[in-house]
Amino acid sequence: MKKKILHIVGRMDRGGVETWLMHVMRHMDRTEFEFHFLVQTDSEAAFDAEVISLGGKIYRGGNPKNVFEYAAKFKEVLREHGPYDAVHSHVYWYSGFVAKLAYENGIPIRIAHSHNGRKKARGRIHRFIYESLMRSWIQRYATHQVAASIAAGDALFGEPYFLICYGLDFEPFAAPAPLMSIRQQLGIDPSCRVISHIGRFVPQKNHAFLIEIFERLAKIEPSVHLLMIGNGPTQPEIRAQVASKGLSSKCTFTGVESNVAPFLHTSDLFLFPSRWEGLGLVTLESQAAGVPVIASTKVPREIDVVPGLVQHMSLSAGPDAWARAAHYAMNNKPERRGDEVSLLQNSRFGINSCLDSLLKLYSGDQVETQEEACATAQEQIAAGSF
Repeated sequence: MKKKILHIVGRMDRGGVETWLMHVMRHMDRTEFEFHFLVQTDSEAAFDAEVISLGGKIYRGGNPKNVFEYAAKFKEVLREHGPYDAVHSHVYWYSGFVAKLAYENGIPIRIAHSHNGRKKARGRIHRFIYESLMRSWIQRYATHQVAASIAAGDALFGEPYFLICYGLDFEPFAAPAPLMSIRQQLGIDPSCRVISHIGRFVPQKNHAFLIEIFERLAKIEPSVHLLMIGNGPTQPEIRAQVASKGLSSKCTFTGVESNVAPFLHTSDLFLFPSRWEGLGLVTLESQAAGVPVIASTKVPREIDVVPGLVQHMSLSAGPDAWARAAHYAMNNKPERRGDEVSLLQNSRFGINSCLDSLLKLYSGDQVETQEEACATAQEQIAAGSF
């Protein structure tokens, strides 16, 4: 009989967590495992159709701000579509409430998964109370505290936690797309140097700072173009910022793209000045495409896989320093090694390594005590195999 896993997510859009879950779905043995998703939206999301095509299910959940409505919907899904072998929650602090509901309804494996490196809120008493309660519920009711990185684990759990790195299939990055056709499609001058960024337009991704960097870089190197992939609520203000600086002809907003490989292959540099990150999957994809990365020091160093391709800079260095570093990186871009994809496929971020850990977890083979989980994490850190 198939093992049924209920994932708790906001919505199945093209974010880092959702992209990773789709890689897992595509490569797992779907005769053994079946994924269902309880989402917190009534509208259709980018991955919904593919989830269903792969044998998964999408259920529209209640409003998470109304705990009684949410609990009722959660129990309804369990009653009508269960029983489930595991509930896997990806909704950060709210995972405490999810774990409590799963415990009360007899779900044997209850996973709270941290994907975010943002520390707890400060200065707001009601937020402090909420986060303290959720953390206590996670510790009491979750059978597993799992993190995508050390920063993500420390931010939500403190300790202990078990590290399972995102696993992707990097094979689509092996064959570069025709450079000229992509630039023609985007209306970018073939002689331009292209800087790229992939991320949802939200404050976390720090697009305003990205534009400040680019403005200074364009003064150093006029033949430069900024390619921004993604959508989100702050996009209108970023467009306005670009226009106010007279940079509209040098910036392209593509919206959401289902396949980012061609856009990365056409890039000379990837900038990622995030204010915080749990990991940053797009930096791994950039390395697979052989594109140098400059990331903020808020991006975990676990992403550094391909030697010489990743540089970390503090946001406090300011946009001028970032622009100088970007200019140097573009003009000293290393030749493509040829083994970038294999390095990533065989790393802890390869899909096979991830599947092995994750599916054992769902099978109950890796059910550990808190002390064992903590020891495992520390061993991984010490060995550099996280």
